[in-house]
Amino acid sequence: MHKNMWIVLLVIIGTFLFYLIQKEDDVITKANVIIYTDGKTSSEKEITDIKTLEELQRVLEQIKWNRQIKVKMARQEDAKLIIFKQGKQQMSEKVIQYRIWFEHTDIGATIISNDPEENVGTLNTNSAKTLEDIIYQK
Repeated sequence: MHKNMWIVLLVIIGTFLFYLIQKEDDVITKANVIIYTDGKTSSEKEITDIKTLEELQRVLEQIKWNRQIKVKMARQEDAKLIIFKQGKQQMSEKVIQYRIWFEHTDIGATIISNDPEENVGTLNTNSAKTLEDIIYQK
């Protein structure tokens, strides 16, 4: 009985550690941006510059996520960001779509992700400004 419990415990710990390693290895390989003006697509572009992708990854890590709430925004998003992540250990590419509203208030941006581990998040004004600069190439 005790031997089986130890095996189960080791499998759980091993799986947890593997998940942590995988999560940290995820690197953004490219990003697609769609910018909306007056409810219509005004421009689309692809970001592949490594320096910009690294900066984007740092900004996305600053988002404070809330998985518990459901949000419906009153207006269409300002931009859509589609990122492609590749883990060093995994073969398949992960695609995550972010809908972004820039607030220009205490909450710099509101982000809705299609990743259930993230859901709805906010960025402070400094990080939101950096994200806005990346998206609009300022």
